[in-house]
Amino acid sequence: MRAKATRLRPLTALVCLALTPLGACSSGGNSGSGGGSGDGSTGACTESERKQFTLDVARQWYLFPELLPTAVDLTQFEDAEQLLDHLTATAREQGKDRHFSYITTRAEEQALLGDGQFIGFGFRTRSDEGNRAFVTEVFESSPAAEVGLRRGDEIVAVDSGSGFVATDELLADGSTLSDALGPAETGVRRGLRLLNGGEIRQVSMAKRTVTIDPVPDGYGVQVLPLAGTAGVGYLNLRSYVSTADPQLRQAFSQFRARGLDYFIVDLRYNGGGLVSTAELLSDLLGAARARNDVQFALVHNPDRSSQNRTRFFDPRPESVRPVRIAFLTTGATGSASEISINTMAPWVEVAIVGANTLGKPVGQLAFDLRNCEDRLRIVTFRTINALAQGDYYEGLAGTLRYACAATDTLDRPLGDVTEGLTAAALEWLATGACPALISGTPARSKPFGAPAAGRPALPRQPSPAQLWMPGVE
Repeated sequence: MRAKATRLRPLTALVCLALTPLGACSSGGNSGSGGGSGDGSTGACTESERKQFTLDVARQWYLFPELLPTAVDLTQFEDAEQLLDHLTATAREQGKDRHFSYITTRAEEQALLGDGQFIGFGFRTRSDEGNRAFVTEVFESSPAAEVGLRRGDEIVAVDSGSGFVATDELLADGSTLSDALGPAETGVRRGLRLLNGGEIRQVSMAKRTVTIDPVPDGYGVQVLPLAGTAGVGYLNLRSYVSTADPQLRQAFSQFRARGLDYFIVDLRYNGGGLVSTAELLSDLLGAARARNDVQFALVHNPDRSSQNRTRFFDPRPESVRPVRIAFLTTGATGSASEISINTMAPWVEVAIVGANTLGKPVGQLAFDLRNCEDRLRIVTFRTINALAQGDYYEGLAGTLRYACAATDTLDRPLGDVTEGLTAAALEWLATGACPALISGTPARSKPFGAPAAGRPALPRQPSPAQLWMPGVE
C-alpha cells in the first residue's frame, strides 16, 4: 500500500507530528492539519475531561480503530492513563502497540526533543536474564561521568538511603533497575556498588539536568581503516533530537571531503526521536538519490487517509554516496532508528549488525488538552519505504537480506575496531557476508519492557527520556 505521493515537509516531532487536532492546544502542526486551536496554556483540568479527551482522540485517530473496545464506561477507570491502557490492550496483545501510546507533559517532551535534556544520572544500562545490570554508556558532563562510571561496570548493589541492596534482589520481583534508581527528579540520590575487572568500588550521585551530546565528541565521528577503501565513516547517533542536526551535517561534510563510500551508523542504543532527524540522516546518505525518489510514507487509518504523506529524498551539500551501510543494532534500536534503516534498504546495500531491532513501524501524533499539561501520544500512523515495505513488528532482521549477529562487547569502547559489533560490521563491509546470522526470539514475542536481545527493561513509570532512550538513568 502506497501513501499519497505529495511532498512532505520536514517533520519536527518524535516519530510523530506536532499536530493540534480535536480541541487540542499546542504550537506546531507542520504536516497535515487538525481542527483545534488554542494558546497552549496550562491550568486545572478534571480527570473526567482527561478521560473524555483520551477516548475522543482514540476514536478519531487511532491507527487500529477495529481493535478499540466498542463500548467504554469512563467511570470504570481511575484516570486517563488507566483508560489508555484499556483502549490499547488488544493492540498490545497483538504486538502492534506495546505501550507505544502514552501520556506525558509538554514541558518534559520539549526539554528532551527540543533541548536534548533530561533529569537523571546520565548513563545507560541493560540487565540480563540473570538480573545482572551493566553500564553500557556514560554521558559526558553528567553526574555519572563525574563519579567515574565506565562502560562495562556491573552494578552489583544500590543504596537508596537505607544501605546497599544487591541488584539481583531488587530485580527479582520484576522491578527494573530504573525503578530502584528512583524517579526523574532533581536531587534524587543513590549509591552504587560497582564491579569491573575484579575491582569493587562505591559511588554516590544525585540526579540533575543532563544535556545529551547526540553525536559524542570523543568517538561519535571517526574514519576506520578498511583495506582497499578510503576508509569507513563511523557515526554514533545516540538519539534523534533536534540538537543532532548540525552535528550530522558536520560529520557528513567530513566524510564527503574524505571521499568515503562505506559507512557504519551506530544505532545500538537509539530508541528513536524526531522524524525530521531521520529524514536528514537519509538525505545525508542520499547523494545518489533523485528528488522524486521516495524515502518513506506515512499511512493513517482509513478515516484519516487525507493525512497520508510521502517524504522524498532531498540531497544536501554534505551528502555522500554509500556503496554499503552497516547499521549497528540491538533490541533497543527502534522507531525513528528503524525508519532510517528501512528507508535506505531499497536504495543501497544495507545490513543490520548486532541483534534484532525493537519492531516499531508505527508513530504517534501529539494531542494536547486545553488547560492541562497533558500531552497524549497515541499511535496514529505506520511507515512504509519506497517498496511499500513496513509492518516489521517482529523487528527488521527478517526483512533484510543481511542481518548479521554480533555481540555488544562492553569491555571495549564504542567505535573501537575490536568491539564486537564494530568488528563484525567491518567484516561485512569488506566481504559482503555476515560472520553469523541473527536468529532466535522475534522482537514482538516478548513485552516491550522485557530485557530481550539487549533491550533494557521499561520501568513501571517511565520518564519521556526512558521511553525514547532505552536504559537511560
